[in-house]
Amino acid sequence: MKIFDIMILDAILISLPLTIYLLYLAYTKTFNKKENDLLIVVTIFSILYLLLKYTAPLYENIPFLIINISLLVAYLKKSKISIITISIFMIFYYYNYYQNFLPIIILEYLLYYLFYLRLFKELKTHTFILTFTTLKVTITIILLSYLNYSFPVYIIETIIEGIYLYAVALIIITLLNKTEDVLKLHMNIKEIKQNEQIHTSLFQITHEIKNPIAVCKGYLDMFDKDNPKHFQKYIPILKDEINRTLLLLEDFLAMNKVKINKDIIDINLLIEEVTKNIDMLCHKNNIKLTTNTIDDDIYIDADYNRLTQVFINLLKNSVEAIPKDKKGSININEKIKDKKLIITIEDNGKGMSKELLEKIKEPFYTTKTKGTGLGVSLSEQIIKAHDGHIDYESKENKYTKVTITLPITQY
Repeated sequence: MKIFDIMILDAILISLPLTIYLLYLAYTKTFNKKENDLLIVVTIFSILYLLLKYTAPLYENIPFLIINISLLVAYLKKSKISIITISIFMIFYYYNYYQNFLPIIILEYLLYYLFYLRLFKELKTHTFILTFTTLKVTITIILLSYLNYSFPVYIIETIIEGIYLYAVALIIITLLNKTEDVLKLHMNIKEIKQNEQIHTSLFQITHEIKNPIAVCKGYLDMFDKDNPKHFQKYIPILKDEINRTLLLLEDFLAMNKVKINKDIIDINLLIEEVTKNIDMLCHKNNIKLTTNTIDDDIYIDADYNRLTQVFINLLKNSVEAIPKDKKGSININEKIKDKKLIITIEDNGKGMSKELLEKIKEPFYTTKTKGTGLGVSLSEQIIKAHDGHIDYESKENKYTKVTITLPITQY
């Protein structure tokens, strides 16, 4: 064979098992130690077998050096089983060439192992490869000189074989490191995304649980145990808010997309209940809450509790947007257009700039000191699940208007 042809064949025979190994890692995206150890052992012995079976030394009169690549891979992957087994195989293999120098051959492969323990402990991979190939070339030249090979031809040929072995080893370690780094990066990104989903769910639950708890606290502060009317008026509201909190906790346990359980509901009844619950907060902050709903029953296919979440969140945002030294107003209006119900919630609060309005739907974006930036995002998610959409309009220091559009079932 020509030298170039041998190199091409070597590249194919070496890269084939390595490619299968890397494809397996990419497909399974796993770095399970037991599986990885077994696979690398199979890969190493496959390289050794293929090289011995189908290729030859670059120079016919020089012992086969490139087969040591399998041992180098074993060292680089820290596969102790492969290191010991292949080292023993190499001793017997080279014994056929140097039958009178068995102790030197054994010492040679023992030295490789000692250098491995020393250099790999300090993570000097390239130094180990260079040391391995330098020792291999040096010992080969010494042994060939005792066998009366033609000088200096065998020296040049052995050095070329050594350089070839060194170059192939560097390419392999670079390929393995880069590929495994990419796979680990992919796994890290995947793990980060999973953690982000968990954190998002945690923030959503925390944000939304604060609303019913705040309502409960407000009514409990006003609650007079000696007043029977308070029992009749406040206990049902407290029960509703607690039930809504329990529903939110179910979402937390599910750690998944918000579930929507639709049923035919009267939207005006829902708005009436929400405004009743939020009215105390408005009164406390000197805000006039006005509701202009259509004087008729409007039925939609929706999740009562989820829409309650949305309206309470939006109204609470409106309350918080109005400065305490300002006489505030919040107006809720309804109209029907093209078989869709359009509900607007408008306040005369501090409003938003154009830049802030563009970012309002981004998760985690908030201007509140203790906000999570998920209320708007969660509200939009719920409205979309009802086949509707939510839009924001605002002018800084003037107003903010939220428009919710929902399909009507019956009017």
